[in-house]
Amino acid sequence: MMSETKGGRTAAPKSALRILVAHNVPCARTGGMSRLMGFIHDEVVAAGHQVDYFCAENMPARLAQRWKRLLFPLYVRRHARAAASAGRPYDIINVHEPSSAACVIWRSRLGRPIVIVTTHGVEQRGWELGLEESRLGRAGPEGRARLTWPLIGQWQCALGLRRATHVFCLNSEDRHYLNQRMHVPAERITRIYPGAHSVFGESARSRDYSRHNRLLFAGTWRKNKGIEDMIPAFIELARRHVDLTLTVLDWGASTDSIRSNFPAEIRSRIHTATTTDEGGTAKVYADSDILVMPSLFEGTPLTLIEAMLSGMPIVTTATCGMKDVIRDEELGLLVPIRSPDAIVAAVERLRADQNLREQLGLAAHEEAAQKYSWRQAAAPVIEVYERLAATQRS
Repeated sequence: MMSETKGGRTAAPKSALRILVAHNVPCARTGGMSRLMGFIHDEVVAAGHQVDYFCAENMPARLAQRWKRLLFPLYVRRHARAAASAGRPYDIINVHEPSSAACVIWRSRLGRPIVIVTTHGVEQRGWELGLEESRLGRAGPEGRARLTWPLIGQWQCALGLRRATHVFCLNSEDRHYLNQRMHVPAERITRIYPGAHSVFGESARSRDYSRHNRLLFAGTWRKNKGIEDMIPAFIELARRHVDLTLTVLDWGASTDSIRSNFPAEIRSRIHTATTTDEGGTAKVYADSDILVMPSLFEGTPLTLIEAMLSGMPIVTTATCGMKDVIRDEELGLLVPIRSPDAIVAAVERLRADQNLREQLGLAAHEEAAQKYSWRQAAAPVIEVYERLAATQRS
C-alpha cells in the first residue's frame, strides 16, 4: 500500500510495477475510453509506477480495420510475450473486455502477470439490449453481427471476465450483472469512475443561467448514446422554439452525416464540434446551456462528469452510470430510456425555470468538485494494483 507524505501527495511505492494498458482505441485522448484510461494512469505514473500503452496505432497499418479488431488480442499477447522473453515482464496487464481472452488463456507464457479486465459497459448486457431493441421494432444488431458476435466476441468476453484476476467496471448495474449473471465473485470486482480536469470548473464561475437556447449532446453519435431518441426530441423542441440550437460534441462523425438525420429546415441549427484537448472541450461546455444525454447503455460517461463540473443543468436517462451519478431533481433531471417525450418535457421544464437551471447546475458543480478529480478516480485503481501485486509477491 502507499503512504501519504506531509504535503498530502502519495509517496512512491516500495516496488514500482510495470503495467500494460491494452485498449483497442486511438492513443490520442479524444474519445471517452482513451481519456479515461490515460488520465487515470497519469496518476498511476505519479504514484511511482511504469505504464505502457498498446493501442490501435500499434497494429500494423496494412491491416484492414475489421482485421485489426479481430487480431488486436493476439498482438497484445505478442507484445506482452516479447516483454517477458526480454526479461522485463509486465506485473499487470489492464486489458479491455473484448480483447481479454488471449491474455487469460496464455497468462503463463506472458510471465504470469496479474490480468485485470476493464469493461466500459459489459458487452453481453449491451448485446441483450440490442436484441431487445429489435423486438421493440427499433434498430438492433445487423444480420452479420448476429452471427459473428456469438461466434467470435461473446465467448472471448465471458472467458476474459470470468478468468481475470480482477475486473474493473463503471457502474452498479454492470457490477450486479457480473456478480449475479456471470458469477464473478464480488471481491474480484471494483467499480471505478471518471474524473474531470479542473479547467471544466472554471466555466462554472462565469456561467450565465439566464441562457437556455443552446443544447449540447456530448458523446459519440451512435445508437447506444440514445440518438434514436435525441433526434425526434430535438425535432419537436425545434418546432416549438425557433431560437433553439443543438451542438453535437463528437470525435468522429461528420457534420453532414449528423445533420442528415434531421429535416432540412432545421439542419442549420445543428452544429458540431471536435476538440483536441481539455481546454477546447471545456469551451464547448461553457458555450452551451443544457446537456442532454439520452444514453441507452454505457459505463459512466466522462462527458457527464465534465458537464457537472462545468455547472451545466443536465437531462439524462435513469440507467447505467448516469443514475449512479445524478440524483434526480437534485443534480439533474432523470428520464426513462426510449422516451423522446420525456426528454422534451424535461428540457421544456428547464427552459421555463431559471432558478431550477441554476439550482441543478450549481449543485452538480459542487458534487463533481468534491468527488470527481482524476486523483480520486485513480485511487481505487492504484489500491487494487498494489494490493494484488503484494499478494502475488507474498
